[in-house]
Amino acid sequence: MKSKYRLKKNYQYNYVYKHAKSVADKNFVMLFCKSNNQVPQAGFSVSKKFGNAVRRNRVRRQLKAAVSNLMPKVKPHYNIVFIPRKSGSYLYADIVESVTSLFEKSGLLV
Repeated sequence: MKSKYRLKKNYQYNYVYKHAKSVADKNFVMLFCKSNNQVPQAGFSVSKKFGNAVRRNRVRRQLKAAVSNLMPKVKPHYNIVFIPRKSGSYLYADIVESVTSLFEKSGLLV
């Protein structure tokens, strides 16, 4: 994912957690809120409850790849955080489908 589309600082995540609206499906929770940025920015938070480091990093990489394809189509001035729910195995096709449906539910796609 391009650097301009990423949340980088802890205070950005904290702001999203405090002011966000959320949408969810069986695989992910998506938190989103307005921001002052000209481009939308996304972050990813995977808890230690999710599994070992290999499993967490794999899900995070796949999630970043799925979201990076959609970020140019997302409305500007939004910060977004994705949180995977603990469940079975994640296939890339399922991740792409879930992320697309979450963006459509939230109304953030242009």
